[in-house]
Amino acid sequence: MTFAADILSLLFHPKEFFTDTSRTHSLKLPLLYTAVYGIFAAVLGYQTTAASAELIGMPDYAGVLGAVGAITGFIMAFIVWVFVAVFFFVFIKFITHTATGFKPFLVVTGYGSLPVLIGTVLMLLAGAVTPGVFDGWAGYLLNAAVLLWCMPIWIYGFASAGNVPVHAVFTALLIPILIMAAYTAYQTYTTIESLKTLAETGSIGGMQMSMQPPR
Repeated sequence: MTFAADILSLLFHPKEFFTDTSRTHSLKLPLLYTAVYGIFAAVLGYQTTAASAELIGMPDYAGVLGAVGAITGFIMAFIVWVFVAVFFFVFIKFITHTATGFKPFLVVTGYGSLPVLIGTVLMLLAGAVTPGVFDGWAGYLLNAAVLLWCMPIWIYGFASAGNVPVHAVFTALLIPILIMAAYTAYQTYTTIESLKTLAETGSIGGMQMSMQPPR
């Protein structure tokens, strides 16, 4: 199977993709997908942080803060990968009692970076055409759609990696998936409210955000 065919199989036919159990043992492709996603996350991080610097009255620091945002975005792609893998591993281990070690769970979680990469590219392209199109709840809905896209990959991948029934993995993933969706919704809500406060008062939580010298 070619590389392109592998990608299409993973994205649209994960059940067939993971019939080859060797795919749950190699970190090569998950590392590649996560690294490419990290590059786009860095671009998104730069744009978001630089725009925030302008918004809070620190335009002179937009480049520096944007660079920090870019580096953070790239590094966080890998940190979140490991964190989510541990999260899933604990729940699936507890519910299914699989004897499989952590590495296959890290591998399968990393395959989910591919739909996340596609969602991030879509967000960047749409934002370039229509700035702010995925701000607020529209961005949340896109993230929710990407999460739903990842679920079959994770379910069939973990079932193959742990040699456990698909329905058992589905049950084990329900709680962490719902927690992730709820946390993202909370983040979206608090961000929207903070931006509303900033737009109305020029401050967040009573703290003046402008760094311009007084006149």
